Amino acid sequence: MFDHVLNNLLWIEELLPLETESAPKHGGMAYYLDMKMIMILVEKPGTYEHKGVSYPFEIWNGCILPVEYKKQSAFFLKFSFLENHPANKDWLYIPADSENFEDEVKQFVREITKHNPLLGTPVKMAPVTKEKSEKTAKNKKMPTAVKADKKRENNFLMGILNKDKKS
Repeated sequence: MFDHVLNNLLWIEELLPLETESAPKHGGMAYYLDMKMIMILVEKPGTYEHKGVSYPFEIWNGCILPVEYKKQSAFFLKFSFLENHPANKDWLYIPADSENFEDEVKQFVREITKHNPLLGTPVKMAPVTKEKSEKTAKNKKMPTAVKADKKRENNFLMGILNKDKKS
């Protein structure tokens, strides 16, 4: 999608808890904590339009805060500066060009360090598909069954019995 190199927003990463993990995602850098995606930092200035709709802020230059849609009202009450991100209904957004961007991000990072249970969207694990499980089953070598030859086996046992009778 875009480059995930952060230049101006890298200072935010330093505010996050030490156990936070990061990975490139959605054209920026995504941060994970407690099996949830808690933040995405993106730097692509100049984009004000998404799917034919223009917005009064740059939509790919700032701090994206994943919060499930049904839990967002709690954050809007506490943080009036948040915007809905047009690309995903589960994303709240702080545009980098907002007047108090640094203070607003720091306020939200405090919620992250408190491990607020309302914050973040669960990481979706890729389900094992039927095709994948069939491929792994094919790769496993099944032991080959040795078919018993009953006629031979019976002759062998009869031979042993006959030897015992003669002796």
